[in-house]
Amino acid sequence: MMVDAMDAARIIAYFKGKSILITGSTGFLGKILVEKILRVQPDVKKIYLLVRGGTDARRRVQEE
Repeated sequence: MMVDAMDAARIIAYFKGKSILITGSTGFLGKILVEKILRVQPDVKKIYLLVRGGTDARRRVQEE
């Protein structure tokens, strides 16, 4: 089922000025989601990325 223009406008309005927490942001779908939010939702207040800890967490965020 396709989202019509009215639904898309409601979604954009809903996220305006909101903060979003994304888990798994360095995975395949997480990267696509973050890119889509940055491209389509420019009025999002903040995006928080929850990344699994470890010695390579910073590298994963920067490279992915």
